[in-house]
Amino acid sequence: MPESKGHVRIVEVGPRDGLQSISKIITLQDKIHYINLLTDSRLSEIEVTSFVSPKWVPQLADSKEVSISIQKESGIRYTALVPNKIGLENAIDSGYDSIALFTAASESFSMKNTHCTIEDSFKRFAGMAKLWGSLNVRGYISTVWHCPFEGKINAKSVISIIEKYIALGIQDISLGDTIGKATVDETEHLLTLLLSRWDSSLFSLHCHDTYNDASNNIKKAMEMGIRSFDSSAGGIGGCPYAPGASGNISTEKLMDICESSNLSTGINRDKLTQAGQFIQSILAKDIEHHAKN
Repeated sequence: MPESKGHVRIVEVGPRDGLQSISKIITLQDKIHYINLLTDSRLSEIEVTSFVSPKWVPQLADSKEVSISIQKESGIRYTALVPNKIGLENAIDSGYDSIALFTAASESFSMKNTHCTIEDSFKRFAGMAKLWGSLNVRGYISTVWHCPFEGKINAKSVISIIEKYIALGIQDISLGDTIGKATVDETEHLLTLLLSRWDSSLFSLHCHDTYNDASNNIKKAMEMGIRSFDSSAGGIGGCPYAPGASGNISTEKLMDICESSNLSTGINRDKLTQAGQFIQSILAKDIEHHAKN
């Protein structure tokens, strides 16, 4: 076999981003089993849940129960998304040493998703910074290329948010194609601007496959030196606050892209397939149940 050209970090977001938009509540035991299967596959990082209000995301109301019940293995980073100080405190109480924050490059999307402006989001983050201390902190930026409410996003907005994250000491930033509308040319254009200012190690790509462009955008990003990507086993999920957004690119497809590019992932393919098939079977049972009723 030819020598690997490098390693790709895959951040598995299925348990959080994948499940959050599904209306039928998945049982606690099924969530735990799904995440344990993902652990068995030896992913680099698993985003387990989000400590948001159950009022806004009912699917994740059991975030604490899930967090304390899953099996954890050394060498795998387990992350929780947190919207505010209360969420951060809950994550710390649940044993997390890695958290993720989220904001958007679109003011309209920020108001829909977090019920506050981008500026207020960062004021909130600044107030949380002392509490997170030495935790690993990841920063999401939604609607990096297109917004369902504002259309095409100006790159200056994205750059401004990256600067704000870096000012908080955050060196792990995920660029979200939230509605999956970015083209390869748009991906290349923005990454060219960003990589002229910052090292590629700062960024991950978070692609939704709404228009079947996710694979090509990821390949372009790989060509440009990006080595961290978010994906969802089974390709489940979509943002509940982004009309028309379909699922994340599947982790299985992302592995195929890596292998075809001669990049390693360290993931056990068979175990990953089991995880994807399991969660898809749970969702299929729900669809079948509704069809009969």
